[in-house]
Amino acid sequence: MGMPENKAAAIAVHTRAIPGNHGDAVAALLAPGFRNHDTSPGGEGGAEALLATMHWYDEAFEEQRVEVLHAVADGDLVALHVELSARHTGFFRGVAPTGRRFAVREMHVLRFAEGREAEHWCVRDEAALVRVLAHPAPVAVGAAAAR
Repeated sequence: MGMPENKAAAIAVHTRAIPGNHGDAVAALLAPGFRNHDTSPGGEGGAEALLATMHWYDEAFEEQRVEVLHAVADGDLVALHVELSARHTGFFRGVAPTGRRFAVREMHVLRFAEGREAEHWCVRDEAALVRVLAHPAPVAVGAAAAR
């Protein structure tokens, strides 16, 4: 498979399968020996780690939507810049459900082998997300508050 197919597969996995919590679909798109470099401390880095993160997000967030802002393919690598939006409906990093909607941007780099994801790296600012979920929206001050 070539770059366009790898790019299309990466987009499908990260916009439909993962936010939809479709474990079988995700597993079918992972290469044997898949390595997830985005694991929780002490976690293993195989397919199970990616599926565990997917399930964890599904338990914490409803109405997940992933918008691809940029997608670049070069050789066997695909880079995705995405925005995840959802509603906070379950515990996340110690924060009780707030019902708040949020959006957070992420960067994913994926290496493909024979048309399947072989490696995955992700950068997301979960600390910022926890701050948004844990603290209520700022109170209006000044002229807006006087109305």
